[in-house]
Amino acid sequence: MITLDNISFFYGEKQILKDFSLKIQKGDRICLIGESGCGKTTLLRLVLGLEKPTNGNIITTQKLKPSVVFQENRLLPFKTVLENITLVGADKADALRHLNALGIGDTANLKPDKLSGGMQRRAAIARALSADFNFLVLDEAFTGLDSENIKTAAEHILKTAGARPIILVTHSLEEAELFGAKIIKM
Repeated sequence: MITLDNISFFYGEKQILKDFSLKIQKGDRICLIGESGCGKTTLLRLVLGLEKPTNGNIITTQKLKPSVVFQENRLLPFKTVLENITLVGADKADALRHLNALGIGDTANLKPDKLSGGMQRRAAIARALSADFNFLVLDEAFTGLDSENIKTAAEHILKTAGARPIILVTHSLEEAELFGAKIIKM
């Protein structure tokens, strides 16, 4: 599906990635773990096409339709939770199904500033799962969630994603284990 072939990337004079290779195929669960600043988010940005590699190639075998949970919630403050989710093209019933599965169905008509940080995080996850995607990117998707909500969210993400590949960035080996992910230390 996606092949990163000897990718290198520089920000100015600083090299972030050097000769990095990875294949992401149907059904893969890949977890990137490493210290802050080691290139995990940069790698995601390259996969998503938001950055171009300095050297190397990114090869895709089909048109990519990614859905992303970014490090920040990125919820529009002037829209309700439900409106934030339907902006990605989801119908209301599907959006509500995801909100209910994540335990925040009763927040659908509230604006994000009325939600706790953990609830906003789950709304961002519901938005990503409501989109039409063929691979899922989770960049520290569980920040601010307690262990029970992380487990519930991970189970729902896996059920929703099915055989679509998932690539996640986390600092937690426990989160990687919830996904049965192949761990890549950067």
